[in-house]
Amino acid sequence: MRLSEKIMLGRFSMVVIVVIPLLLFGCASGNNSNTLMGALKTDTGKGAVVGSVGGGVLGAFLFESNPLAGLLIGAAGGALAGGLVGHFMDERKKDLTKALAPEINAGQAQLQILPDKAILVTMTGQTAFAPGSAVVNTNFIPTIQKIGDVVKTYGKTTITVIGHPDASGTVEERTTLANQRAEAVRNLLLGIGVAPVLVTASGDPKSNYMDGRVELVIHPLVKS
Repeated sequence: MRLSEKIMLGRFSMVVIVVIPLLLFGCASGNNSNTLMGALKTDTGKGAVVGSVGGGVLGAFLFESNPLAGLLIGAAGGALAGGLVGHFMDERKKDLTKALAPEINAGQAQLQILPDKAILVTMTGQTAFAPGSAVVNTNFIPTIQKIGDVVKTYGKTTITVIGHPDASGTVEERTTLANQRAEAVRNLLLGIGVAPVLVTASGDPKSNYMDGRVELVIHPLVKS
């Protein structure tokens, strides 16, 4: 799946996230944290909290009438006005580039800014999951910790974790493994104190990258 396709899927995902919670919060039988987190997960993961309005600034657009808005904004320590997104995310890229310099220089992680101002951090062959494994490579744990620290320090962002499968196995096996890898990284982020509502995780079994990698996308949280 090309990057442009994932961004477009991300825009669609945000529509789902804005609308579904309105229904979930109105149903007594579904009003629990597991239901909420289930609604936050998407098939492809990337862009789970990303969207656009009229071609404007991309990000997690939250409307005050949406019950999820207060929960997300509170957990993130606030949200950004549209005009501030670019500068804020450029500064966070600088923070992450500095913090992750040892890992980047050692070829253990890659970092780039996406067209929607989200920041993408990717495992490399040195830090990817071992074939058939969902145990996080110890060389990638410092990267996860530093990403979590930046998100906790500056707030106003969400994280989407995308797990990728191995080339071998059935579709079902690749799906399960990709999901397990994404969830393993998400659990590490939660373990270092990132609020659960700010982190979504999902596998991408149809990925072009069937090499055991995981990607983390840091999205700006934008309040309408």
